[in-house]
Amino acid sequence: MTFDHRITMGHLLRHIPPNSMIGVDVATLDVAQDFLLAHLHAAGMFDLVVFKGGTALRKLFAGTAGRFSTDIDLAIATPDEDRRTVADLVAETIDDASAGPFRYRVENRRGRWLIHVDTDLANVAIPLKLDVGPPCWLAPDVRSFVPVPIHDRFDFALPDLPTMSLEENLAEKVARLNRVAAARDASDLVWAATTTPFSGTDRNVVRRLAVLKIWVDVNGLNGHWHPTSSTAAFDPSLWLRTGREWDDESIGLLAHPPPPIEVLESDMVRLWKDLANLTVDEAVFAAANEKDRSAVIAAIFSLPSAAVSADELWRVQ
Repeated sequence: MTFDHRITMGHLLRHIPPNSMIGVDVATLDVAQDFLLAHLHAAGMFDLVVFKGGTALRKLFAGTAGRFSTDIDLAIATPDEDRRTVADLVAETIDDASAGPFRYRVENRRGRWLIHVDTDLANVAIPLKLDVGPPCWLAPDVRSFVPVPIHDRFDFALPDLPTMSLEENLAEKVARLNRVAAARDASDLVWAATTTPFSGTDRNVVRRLAVLKIWVDVNGLNGHWHPTSSTAAFDPSLWLRTGREWDDESIGLLAHPPPPIEVLESDMVRLWKDLANLTVDEAVFAAANEKDRSAVIAAIFSLPSAAVSADELWRVQ
């Protein structure tokens, strides 16, 4: 497949929001991601993986209203796939590839894949981070790219991509915020809670998924989900509070307008306070006790639109 285009430096500069701290390098990476995702789709990689994370939110849900992200987060499509094998295959498909005005080179640094982008249009020093995670718990959605003005300069059609459901994507952000106060995750949660139609997302499903994912972060689950360091049981009174030490991760370079951390924190706590309304069994799961493994597995495969079975969750211990 060819990826013809009519992009100039002027178009990249116009891709930067007015009066933004975002530089042309970040704007260029954002466009390079579109070409890279189209390349992976043309190569058949989305038969093996599902799109997820902050970049998926921007590309397929939020458009220009979403924050910029320098991550390419994927999930293996089925529990039968081996994450490392799939990650290596995706990396091989990217390495030395060209798509439109962009050239891609992959580096494995301490077990993590980095994607370096080169183009004659701009100087790009920031690498993209590639991660391939465990399979989705809920059936993925197939979504189209949200149109943005620079897409008018693409002489090819961007593909529809299988993506993690919004409920599960937000639940993963809640679970990560239970480990580390990352401003990017708080920003995504605030965006979802304040943007129609996404503000109507079923909070009960998000909360239940988050509690179960936090249990798995603590205890692990079969060969795909390993216990995560620096995690703890979910205590809403500690999680939904102000005054945390936030890792802003240069949020001002990725979001427009960049929110003051104290405002972002206050908005997130206010908008997501219903995460504290645990059901009886969710309160049990929130304690993250290993003895509740059977009940947790039953709860996962009983989720609406569950994409994994109890047998798959028990398969490898």
